[in-house]
Amino acid sequence: MGKGVLRACLVVLGLAASLFLAGMPCHAVSWIADADIRPTTGDEVDYGNGVLDCILFWEGGGVGVSENSAGGFNGDDANGDMPLSATTTASESFVTSIGDLRDFYTLNFPNGLGGSMIAEIALFVDVNQYESPDLYLDTLTVVIDYLDGTGSPFGDDRDDPAAPTDVSSVLQESTGANFTGTILAQLDSSPKYIGVNEVGAGWADYIIALGINPFDPAFSDSDRILFHWESHGHDDGGETIYLSGTYGIIPEPSAFVLVALGGLGVLVRRREK
Repeated sequence: MGKGVLRACLVVLGLAASLFLAGMPCHAVSWIADADIRPTTGDEVDYGNGVLDCILFWEGGGVGVSENSAGGFNGDDANGDMPLSATTTASESFVTSIGDLRDFYTLNFPNGLGGSMIAEIALFVDVNQYESPDLYLDTLTVVIDYLDGTGSPFGDDRDDPAAPTDVSSVLQESTGANFTGTILAQLDSSPKYIGVNEVGAGWADYIIALGINPFDPAFSDSDRILFHWESHGHDDGGETIYLSGTYGIIPEPSAFVLVALGGLGVLVRRREK
């Protein structure tokens, strides 16, 4: 085979490969290690109606919190099915859109240019264990473009969480482990110990950095994203997992530290890839 023919074949193969890969989602899995699950340093990260948070998972029962609506933000409703008592395990999912996450972060952490300072999604965990302080995280998985367990649409509002109609708490609670999708982040090993750091409800005990940039241009606002949480060791008192409207992760070439920006506490961290 002549060099010219061989070169032409390589060009055609390269073009074909490029077109094939262009049609495939390209997201490397972010492995959540022990170093990504860090205790807070005290009662500095609160949640509730007094601050603009986005609740993913909680024990339910409160008024107004589940709607995830305050100020200029209206997100999908929270999953309120976390164990409250007499249940030792949890297996819950929360679905929303990339656009809703971007709206949340842009509102709470504006960069002055119409965007946000946030560069990584962080989950804040309020642990409410009374009889036993030992809670273990067995599964934490985040997927994009999710479908149901058979690879088909759910046939309800979960298929389009970017729509004006919120995904209800009832639908959130019915998802469980019934889903498929492209994995964005998951634990590198399990279980992970999530113990009581600050006794009492209303404050985060732990921060979990996911290694996912919600403003990655590879995502579109309409993309569906699902957070799946499984844990055991629950005794009495429900846990809450949420996105904080007060603290967040912004890019910074320094160690994992807490800083204040104009009175707003921002969690700063560089993720090692």
